[in-house]
Amino acid sequence: MRARLRAMRDPALCFGDQALSSACNFLTTILLARALGLEAFGVYTMVWLAIYFAMSFQLGLIVSPMMSIGTQERESDAEAYYTVVFLHQAGYVVVATTAIFAVLMFAAGPVASLADVALPGAMAAACYLTQDFLRRYLFVRRRPAAVLLIDAINQVLKLGALAALWQAGTISVVNALWAVAGAAMVSTVCGLSMSGPLLWRPQILISVTMRQWRSARWLVLSGSVQWVLSYSGLLVTAGLFGPKVLGALRAAQSLLAVLNVVREALENIVPPMAGKALAEGGMPGLQRTLGRAMLFAGLTGSAVVLGLGLFGPWLLHQLYGGEILEFDWVIIWYSFAFPMALMSVVLGCAFRALERTRAVFLAALIGGCLNLLVVYPAALVFGVAGLIVVTLLSELTALIVLVMLAFRIPGLLARPPAVSAGGRMMTVPSP
Repeated sequence: MRARLRAMRDPALCFGDQALSSACNFLTTILLARALGLEAFGVYTMVWLAIYFAMSFQLGLIVSPMMSIGTQERESDAEAYYTVVFLHQAGYVVVATTAIFAVLMFAAGPVASLADVALPGAMAAACYLTQDFLRRYLFVRRRPAAVLLIDAINQVLKLGALAALWQAGTISVVNALWAVAGAAMVSTVCGLSMSGPLLWRPQILISVTMRQWRSARWLVLSGSVQWVLSYSGLLVTAGLFGPKVLGALRAAQSLLAVLNVVREALENIVPPMAGKALAEGGMPGLQRTLGRAMLFAGLTGSAVVLGLGLFGPWLLHQLYGGEILEFDWVIIWYSFAFPMALMSVVLGCAFRALERTRAVFLAALIGGCLNLLVVYPAALVFGVAGLIVVTLLSELTALIVLVMLAFRIPGLLARPPAVSAGGRMMTVPSP
């Protein structure tokens, strides 16, 4: 009974944490869009595009391999394995922070206001990347209560600081970035105290690094391409239409982003479950886990499309006021990307459990190439509507490729073919 309660408690805490994070991020977006105005909020969004790009590398290079491989390590070896991963993370944060600072300073030519935010933007990136790694590490170590605690600290401090700046009339893009950095830093310090023991074994440094890289080499490329798939439209918007339109689109997307509680929960819950199912039950166990996750993703995605189709524009009006009126229709179009994204996440988790991450990269590459080839001419001819249509087509293309590649693995989406043996039908075992 205790084991069953624990099995029910951990997913509930995971979903609760994602609900808290998504709701607070949504409130943060509303607060900043109203306090800064759409144009300054567009500049803030430009900074976060760079941070999200660094995050895509971190997920592919460090976090995704950790979440699939770490659950397969024996407890005696896990502490040494995670020590090496911590070293990888520390080195990556230094490189990413330096690169973001340089990029923002370089971009300060065409967008002068970016020069002022280069330092706070880089510091926000360092703290945000570290805090996000730590929370995902705690998920893998099956400490969802600790994750909920550090995320609550981060979100409460962030919202409280931003609200205080707004009330004092001193809020700006620079101050907002410093507030985000400070909240993430305090959360990280609290999380480190709950990270558990680590063990340094220098003899496994090379072997763990090579194993991480074998899994990450395709995932890091996939993350980069997926970033292009997700944000190339916003980059084109910033270049063609300016920060104000960029801020308006990002504000509209935030209504859908609050529902990323489901996507983020799947990202945190499914990889450990898939790795454990494969280790204990082989391919049949992985297939059962995958089937349940895909059913959940399909039903949830369909409900979101229906709900936003009925109430999305009205909610945008209530939350952002008159400035968003001319863009209220985009929320309905964007909603169709949600179920496709959930399905892609689930299939990607299955490939990661099998350590066949090349398939994830190929799907992202094909979808990303379509996006890159078509997004700019579509924006020139059809404006914002063209951007959204290209985004939807790219998501659909990536999902179709993933499904086709999954069917090529016996026993993953379909049962292995049956063959005759001495007059009896037998199922071919999965490799």
